[in-house]
Amino acid sequence: MVKIGVIIPARNALPWIWEMLDSVQAQTHPAQAYIAEDRSDDGTYERLRENPHLYAGLKRNRRRLGWAGSLNAAAALALADGCDAVFTASADDRLHPECIARCAALLDGDGGRDFVVPYARQFGEADHVQASLPDAGLDDFVRWPPLIDKALIRREVWENLGGYSLKATPPGTYGTAEDWDWWIRVWKAGFTRYAVVEEPLYFVRVHPGQLSDTRGQHHAATVDLLAKLHPDLPWSAESRRWPPQHRTTRRAP
Repeated sequence: MVKIGVIIPARNALPWIWEMLDSVQAQTHPAQAYIAEDRSDDGTYERLRENPHLYAGLKRNRRRLGWAGSLNAAAALALADGCDAVFTASADDRLHPECIARCAALLDGDGGRDFVVPYARQFGEADHVQASLPDAGLDDFVRWPPLIDKALIRREVWENLGGYSLKATPPGTYGTAEDWDWWIRVWKAGFTRYAVVEEPLYFVRVHPGQLSDTRGQHHAATVDLLAKLHPDLPWSAESRRWPPQHRTTRRAP
């Protein structure tokens, strides 16, 4: 059986992380949580240390690393513990009980795949389904990522790419769209054998005010940075427009 680690960056997640950890333990395919705590000031780390039965690995960053750096730190814990694949997650979300089982079956099915992406469904301030394209090509990435950032990724893929790139974080932020850069690098490395579970198995918490103009303020800077990192792609003014034409999001029924 494939050993799977759910890798979780956590900062000031005290009100929500227990729901995520409970959902990991409730998986029908065994999975364990690995947490990189990013210098919280709300007691998250202290409370986690009091509940070691909820995770297989916990590390507190010596300095604040942001989303990408913390995700890498959590992945390092999982891989050091012998995990064959990692599932990227966020501390304030939750998993459907069948999330890991459904993804793992596709990861090893049909000759094996590099990664598997499930649909996600928002809850809280919004109720959209976040879909992913089952046949994405590299040029699809110049408008907006055609895949969501939550996926079950084979160990070999993660190690080959070295995790998320800290170079993809715009100055002055601790994370915006590093998954955008990640997927571009995945495609360039040739890891394009993948599957999409066309059913919401991951649930994304949308906090009040999260869908404001704040994200838009960083969007153009993010695209400018990606254009420097990947000058071979056909970036355009449309790429910098906010909100983007997100072809992979639709309102939930």
